[in-house]
Amino acid sequence: MKIIVLGTGHGTATKCYNTCFAMQNKDKYFLVDAGGGNGILRQLEKANIDVTKIESMFISHTHTDHIMGAIWIIRLIGRKYLKENYNKYFYIYGNNEVINAIKKICSVVLPEKFNELLEDKIKLIEVDTATTIKCIEKKIVFFDINAKKVKQMGFTMFLNKRDRFTFIGDEVCAENTEKVVKNSKWLFADAFMAGKEAEEYNPIKKHSHSTVEFTSELCQRLNVENVILSHTVDTDLANRKKIFTQDAKQYFDGNVFVQNDLEIIEIK
Repeated sequence: MKIIVLGTGHGTATKCYNTCFAMQNKDKYFLVDAGGGNGILRQLEKANIDVTKIESMFISHTHTDHIMGAIWIIRLIGRKYLKENYNKYFYIYGNNEVINAIKKICSVVLPEKFNELLEDKIKLIEVDTATTIKCIEKKIVFFDINAKKVKQMGFTMFLNKRDRFTFIGDEVCAENTEKVVKNSKWLFADAFMAGKEAEEYNPIKKHSHSTVEFTSELCQRLNVENVILSHTVDTDLANRKKIFTQDAKQYFDGNVFVQNDLEIIEIK
C-alpha cells in the first residue's frame, strides 16, 4: 500500500498544489480530494497515475481547494467514456452537500453529454457516518468529522484485521471525533502552521485549522503510531519539512511525515 501525496498546501497556496492524495493498492487507486483546479491533471500525470486505474474518488467537503479539481476529473473520465470506449463505472463519494454541489457545478460548466454521464457511468454517491464501502480491496468507513465551517467527512480504511488508516480532513479534530482517531496506525491530518509562526497567527482561532503542536499532542494522547501532516502554509517550502518535523517531535514520540508534493509514503 502506498500514499501518493499529490498536493500539500492550504486553500490559497501558490507554491504547491492544494492538499489531496491517492491511496494505491497494487495497480488500483482511491483518490482523496482533488484540489482546486485542473492542476490535479498535471499532478496525476507527474505521479504516473492512469485515471482509468482510479476506482473511486472521495471529496471531503465543498471548499474550492478540495472540490473544484473533481470537475476536471469528471471531464477527463467523461472523455474516456465518450471518445475511447472506456466502460467501467467511476464512483464519486461525498456528503449530501458535496454531491449536490458537484451536480450544480457540472450543470453550469460542462456540456450536456458530460452531465448525462452522471446518471449513467459516473456514479455520485452520498455518504454519511457509518457508510461503508470497499475500494482498492479495502474496507472504508466514513464519518462526520464534526467540522465548524462546513459539513465535512473523514474515513477510516482497514489495512488489515488490526491496523487502520484514518483521515480527518482539514480542521481541528473535534472531541467527539477522537474515538475514531484513537489507536490508528496511520493518521492523515491538518497541520496548518508550526512553531512561532503558529503561535503568532493562531490558525486554530482564526480558521479552525490545526497547528503541528495540536495534532502532535493529539497523536501522542490517542496512541497513533504514524502521522502525516498536510494542508500547510507554503511560506518556506525549502525548510517546511525540517521545521514541521522538529516541532512535532517535541510532542509526539511516533513517526512524523511532512511531505512535499508528489512524494510517496509506504504504508506497512
